Amino acid sequence: MKILLFGGAGQLGYELRTRAADLEFEVVSPVAAEVDITDRAQVTHVVRSAHPDVVINCAAYTAVDKAEEEVEQAFRINRDGAFNVAEACAIANARCIHVSTDYVFDGLLGRPLREDDPTNPLSVYGRSKWEGEERVRAVLGEDALIVRTQALYGQKGVNFVYTMLKLFAEKEVVKVVDDQWVSPTWAGWLGEVLLDCARLTIGGTLHASCEGTVSWFDFASEIRRLALTHFEGRPVASVERTTASNLNRPATRPTFSAFDTGRITAALGRPPMKWSDALESFLREIHVVEAR
Repeated sequence: MKILLFGGAGQLGYELRTRAADLEFEVVSPVAAEVDITDRAQVTHVVRSAHPDVVINCAAYTAVDKAEEEVEQAFRINRDGAFNVAEACAIANARCIHVSTDYVFDGLLGRPLREDDPTNPLSVYGRSKWEGEERVRAVLGEDALIVRTQALYGQKGVNFVYTMLKLFAEKEVVKVVDDQWVSPTWAGWLGEVLLDCARLTIGGTLHASCEGTVSWFDFASEIRRLALTHFEGRPVASVERTTASNLNRPATRPTFSAFDTGRITAALGRPPMKWSDALESFLREIHVVEAR
């Protein structure tokens, strides 16, 4: 199977490419200098020339707070870029897998979110990703697979786990919100899931996160617990609870955006990896936790 991957240099794209070779996929992943997904003609040319079976779009504008100021740029990439990829897939008769986010929800239902729950994005980033989803659906309907994920971390780029490890070494106290809940997701696990989805013929929308619900505070506390031996006796910051309103970040986040993973369990024939197991696996992979 031949996969054309947009966003292959990013956090998720890197993990997908790393695992594809072991699973005998052929992955073509042009770098940003070769193709700009906001350039409609360029995207169409690349997709038609590559003759892929499946196109996976991991390319996105993900600077959540910065998007509140860079509105046009966020929409150009997350909405217009998504449309360009979907249209090119329709022209080339290739399957399309588009990656989206929990930020399309407001998280006010207070329970794990299902694929058909009503959306209500609270930020520019969330709105741009939601409109990107809608563009993909408008072009490809239920033939496209839209995979929503959340609280993503992996080897490349900036993410919550790396930020916590850095702050634990630099600060005496790290304050983390305890009034927002998520399903933290290891990009290594998700990369394998996307490759599994490439083999299947499912369409529509799929929630793909590691299993379980945790506050950001408890997530940070578990990172600290697992990483203590890594600091080898050096001082390690404590973790204190705070609220989202106290942090006063530019972009509003969903309150409770953990996912119901029933559909992905049925589609893959297995439940997602537990978030705590995934975190430990990642910390072993980056040599923060010793291998068993």
